[in-house]
Amino acid sequence: MEENKSQDWRETKRMKKNFRFRAAMLCAKTALFGLRILRRPASFLPGKIALKICPDFLERLERPKTIIAVTGTNGKTTISNLLTSALVMNGYQVTNNSYGSNMASGIASVLVDDSTFSGKPKKDIAVLEVDERSSRYIYPYLKPDYLVCSNIMRDSIRRNANTDFITWLISSALTDNTKLLLNGDDIICSSIGTGKSEKVFYGVECRDLEEDPDGIKDITYCSNCGAELQAEYFRYNHIGRVYCPACGFRSPELQYRVTKVNREKETVEIVQNGVPRVYHLVSDNIVNIYNMTAVVTVLDQIGLSYEQIASAMKFARIVSSRFNQEQYLGRTITMELAKSQNPVACSMAFSYLKKSEGDDKIVLVVIDDKHENTNESENISWMYDCDYSGLADPSVKRVVFGGPRAHDHLLRALTAGVSREKIAITDGVFDALRFVDTRESSHFFILYDLFLVTEAKKLQGLLEKKIEEESKNDD
Repeated sequence: MEENKSQDWRETKRMKKNFRFRAAMLCAKTALFGLRILRRPASFLPGKIALKICPDFLERLERPKTIIAVTGTNGKTTISNLLTSALVMNGYQVTNNSYGSNMASGIASVLVDDSTFSGKPKKDIAVLEVDERSSRYIYPYLKPDYLVCSNIMRDSIRRNANTDFITWLISSALTDNTKLLLNGDDIICSSIGTGKSEKVFYGVECRDLEEDPDGIKDITYCSNCGAELQAEYFRYNHIGRVYCPACGFRSPELQYRVTKVNREKETVEIVQNGVPRVYHLVSDNIVNIYNMTAVVTVLDQIGLSYEQIASAMKFARIVSSRFNQEQYLGRTITMELAKSQNPVACSMAFSYLKKSEGDDKIVLVVIDDKHENTNESENISWMYDCDYSGLADPSVKRVVFGGPRAHDHLLRALTAGVSREKIAITDGVFDALRFVDTRESSHFFILYDLFLVTEAKKLQGLLEKKIEEESKNDD
């Protein structure tokens, strides 16, 4: 009798779960349809509704045959988009959240969109960008087949605490059957996973690329014995090859390693398990060389041939909202994302423009973290963790800081040695062009925040218009 009651209780619970799942799917699909009718973004709301109605919604969805998760402090959007483009080019139908949120609600939204009402996937493969802090809400349910991690670095001090915390979050959420594809030049990233996790490492071995031995490091002491780590070299931040002279702990051996980069021919050689392969160089930025190597690693691991990968890399492009370079009436205009409150990403943007060609650069900086502030609070400490010294380079002739944070950027730039004579500031984003004479330069850079992409593109258009007008006046 008791056994029958127990069975009845379990059956009732199962039926309730099924009802909640169906209700969640119906409401999420309805929300998705409604938002599209209204031409509004459906990046997270449908998923948020589904998870509210059915908290284990992600677990109850039927998985695509292959799930590739992409995470890391910097580069996950670029890797995810390049990977998706390469797979689509090779005939795969891919579920991807490139236009949506990378947290649980956003991932639920894209899976709702690519699932039937019963929860069956419409596509065989999913490439999902996953926010590091959302790991515990996603990995235990979706159980990705592959996890790609680009790097683990200091991010917003208001959100991500420290690298040990983020590493623990990701590792504790993973299941043993997830294959880890990790940046082996990042000693923090390469430690992710359980003792049973299978790991594959990629990196950039080529020694004639940029090195930064003196930059700020996120790790300086051995995690095994506490002795000070020694470096063979550093690319940037703590990315490079390190070892411990006390206990022998060192960066892992690389299965995929960049050995040659030819910027003139736009090619890169990657040795894959001992076999050298040559690919088109997607971008000469060291950060994107790592991102490209990650993509090649994933594609090779899931079984694509060299010919398929090489063909995809030939046509691969960095998403224009992240990086774009154009020629306009004899001028080079470079658009580069420089995330506020992310000191490493912002430092790399300043470093890239310093190393770029040209000795007459004009830089427009519209980096504003005001969207992060609540209740009139302000936190600009990230600026002092960011290296502004790239703006002090003699090749930079003019720097204009625009937007609500212009005065804060000015102070930080002065402390970094940037001459006051070449700096202009304005509270308006578009007013920045008042301080620019386009006849003085052939190299322009616009550095912008993640939430100012639309404004940055408008600023680019206004800059091109000014170039055209001033060129006509010269004639």
